[in-house]
Amino acid sequence: MPSFRKVAALASLSALPLSLAQSYTLKTNYAGSDFASHWNFSTAVDRNFGFVAYQSQAVAASQKLVYTTSSNTVIVKVDNTTVGNPADTTYGRASVYLESLETLGLGSLVLFDAVHVPYGCSVWPGFFTQGPGEWPLGGEIDIFENVNQATLNQYALHTYPAGCTLGSGTESGKIISTDCFNNTNSNQGCIVQETKPNSYGTDFNANGGGGYAMQMDSTGIKIWWFPRASLPSDWTSNSPNPSAWSSPSAFYPSSSCDVSKFFGPQQIILEIDICGSYAGDGGAFAQTCSGSCVDLLKTPTNYDQAYFELNFIKTFTTGSSNGTTTTGTNTGKSTATSSLGATAPTGSTTKSGALASFSASWVGLGATALGMVGAGLAAVLV
Repeated sequence: MPSFRKVAALASLSALPLSLAQSYTLKTNYAGSDFASHWNFSTAVDRNFGFVAYQSQAVAASQKLVYTTSSNTVIVKVDNTTVGNPADTTYGRASVYLESLETLGLGSLVLFDAVHVPYGCSVWPGFFTQGPGEWPLGGEIDIFENVNQATLNQYALHTYPAGCTLGSGTESGKIISTDCFNNTNSNQGCIVQETKPNSYGTDFNANGGGGYAMQMDSTGIKIWWFPRASLPSDWTSNSPNPSAWSSPSAFYPSSSCDVSKFFGPQQIILEIDICGSYAGDGGAFAQTCSGSCVDLLKTPTNYDQAYFELNFIKTFTTGSSNGTTTTGTNTGKSTATSSLGATAPTGSTTKSGALASFSASWVGLGATALGMVGAGLAAVLV
């Protein structure tokens, strides 16, 4: 799920030879009462044209949008108590957009362990990484994303300029599209759809959740999905060994997409959007929901299931890259980054999914959004 805000440019990654059996050490554990301290809470306007109002850390804490439970899991959620005024055309439901303070370079591994993920008509959750500069100059890696009442997760890369493609690999998922260039097919990206069950939505939650992992090294980018009952034996250790795991769900080999060329140091993003250019697209919405997306917005009970419940997010490094660094200290303040990046590539203001056309009128959203615009869109839903 792309962010279109400009960020300060960081040094590009160097391609370093890494053995298949890499030794990982724990870098950061996002868990428990310490969870919020590892993120910047962005309050920027949602550039995916969603009907959300992203909250600061202080407000998110006071509204219990991010909190730790008595069992030490972490809840990240959308407001499900406020009744929107039917006459208010600028209403955006309170949510959060979290940006990690650290960045991930070559030789990095990320584990995401959840017992519940957001779902429901109009709900668009995302767990992904993105690089420095104007999106998508530093690349984007979608680890967990789909919309509405979809049942299967999908993975994608978004890159600029042209030249990154999805070659044949050893992934167990279903290849949907192979060109990662953001100007191809209205920023569809190179998509792999999960084929194993229970990877998204109600089935994920009913079966105890599970774990996603993303590995980025000189051989390429690999993403795994493990249902709770099939997590690797070293999943909770401080030195996991992905070389001993099963085949990844998605594999983007460097032979067809040079990671060091198309991906800068990656910042982790965790967010929940509402409607917008993907979940709110008429064609995508109609595949699993009825009526109009925005008609759901002002009824709080529609968002009772719009939350992550996380056991942890962990990052690991081999120590072979200087890309995994801490970018700042959480001051409890939220920031909207100024324009320091490169010139935006043509087509960088559209969001992907599958091959559906999205056309909408400008809708005034006040401080909560810029509006909904016509854009090319793709969506793979089952």
